[in-house]
Amino acid sequence: MIIGFEDAFTEIQSDYISLCLEYVGNDADEVFAYIYQTSGMRMFNAFFRKDGKVFSAGQLGSEEASDEFFEVGRNDISRLLEVCEKYEHKCPNEMKLVYNVNTKKFDATLGYEDYSVNDKVTPFEVFVNWFRAEKAK
Repeated sequence: MIIGFEDAFTEIQSDYISLCLEYVGNDADEVFAYIYQTSGMRMFNAFFRKDGKVFSAGQLGSEEASDEFFEVGRNDISRLLEVCEKYEHKCPNEMKLVYNVNTKKFDATLGYEDYSVNDKVTPFEVFVNWFRAEKAK
């Protein structure tokens, strides 16, 4: 059962990276995707490194394209939940996905903390802090 889970889980992560690359017309050096979910919240966002500069998703697409991009990303969280439920695997509340287009290196950081019960930080703040840290590099 775990092998089926790993394949399905990896496919979802790959689909997020593909969504991001499609959004920017495959014109990025690195992709950073952020997914957060709890029973009461779903969040998807991304940013990109291109030519040594970091750009938010909203800076790289039209309003219409951005709306669709974010909607698809949020909707795909349902697939993540379904896969975890199907294979009776604990679902992460947070995923930070990083893909280097040039080296094809992929990295995923999974988190299981529910920020909605912690008044000190929100998922949006976690995302913005990650964006700022990458921008400062």
